Amino acid sequence: MLTSSLRVILMLCAFGLGPIGYAKAQSRARTSQPCILIQQTKPSIVKSDDSGITTEPILITIKAVGRPEDLRDGQIIYLEDLIEKRSIPVGDLHAGVQTVTVPSGFQMNSSSELFDLEIVGSKLTNAYISGMTLNSPNYVPPSKTSPAVANSSSGTASDEVEESDQPIERIEPGVDRQEAESILQFGRDDIGITSSDSIIKETSGDETQNPPQTLTLRGVNFKDGMLVSFSTKKGGQPVEATSPLTHTKVLATLKKPSGYTPNNPSDLMSSVVIVPPTITHSVESAFAIRAANAKSADDCK
Repeated sequence: MLTSSLRVILMLCAFGLGPIGYAKAQSRARTSQPCILIQQTKPSIVKSDDSGITTEPILITIKAVGRPEDLRDGQIIYLEDLIEKRSIPVGDLHAGVQTVTVPSGFQMNSSSELFDLEIVGSKLTNAYISGMTLNSPNYVPPSKTSPAVANSSSGTASDEVEESDQPIERIEPGVDRQEAESILQFGRDDIGITSSDSIIKETSGDETQNPPQTLTLRGVNFKDGMLVSFSTKKGGQPVEATSPLTHTKVLATLKKPSGYTPNNPSDLMSSVVIVPPTITHSVESAFAIRAANAKSADDCK
C-alpha cells in the first residue's frame, strides 16, 4: 500500500446550521452570538494511502463561545472544493478551547500525480503512454536542449538510414531525424505515438477560469478529430475523459522507394490535444465545525 500526503485547507471559522455558502457573510455578524473558531490543526499535511484513506488522526483545536444548549451536537464537516461531503459527530462542545479529532481511516480525496493517455481506436501499444506526470502548479521546467544539439547527436544513425531506400526526403527545422526515421517500425495503416511534449500541471478552483493545457503528440497516421482517452485516479476511483486531436500537420516525409509500395507510413506527424480539466483538477479539501446554534465568526470572542 502506497503512502501519500494530503494538504488540508482548514477554514478559520465554523458553521452553524445555515447553508455552507453563507459562512463568510455570517462571519461578519455580531461576535456576541454563539460562535466557533478553528485555531490549529495537527498535522497540516495528512498522511494517507493511495486511495485517500488517512493513516493518522487529525487533531483540530477550536475555541467555542456560547451556552451549553448552543454548543450541542458538534460536528466536523469535511468539504471538497467548498462542497460539504460528509460529517463526523463529536458530541456536545463546551465553551472555551478544546480539541476534536478526525479519526484515522477517514476517506478524503487523493488525486494521482500521474495520468495515462491512449489514442482511441488504435490496436497498438505504441499509441498508449502511461505514467505521465501531473506537476505541481509552481513547477518550473528545466531549460530545453536546442534543436541543433538534439539533431547533431543523431548524425550517425541518420547516415545509416540514408543508405536505405527510404531516406528522409523532407524534414522541418528542429525535428529530430532519429524520430522521423523511427516511423519505419509501424505498419502502413497503424496509428502510433513516437513522442509527446509539454508540461502539464495540477489545477484547482473554478476550472472555467483556468487556461487550457495542451499536449503535442508526434507519431503516424494522425487526423484531426481522432479522440485521445485520458485516465487517472482520484479518491481511489478511476477518472476518464476524452479530447480530440487538432492542428495536425506533417513534420517529416520519407522518400518513396521505386519499384514497390512500402508497408510503413511515410509521414511523421504532430497533433495538439487539450488535456481535460477533469484529469488535471486537484480537489481542495477542507474542514469546518458546526454545532446546534453556534454561528460562524472570523473573530470569536
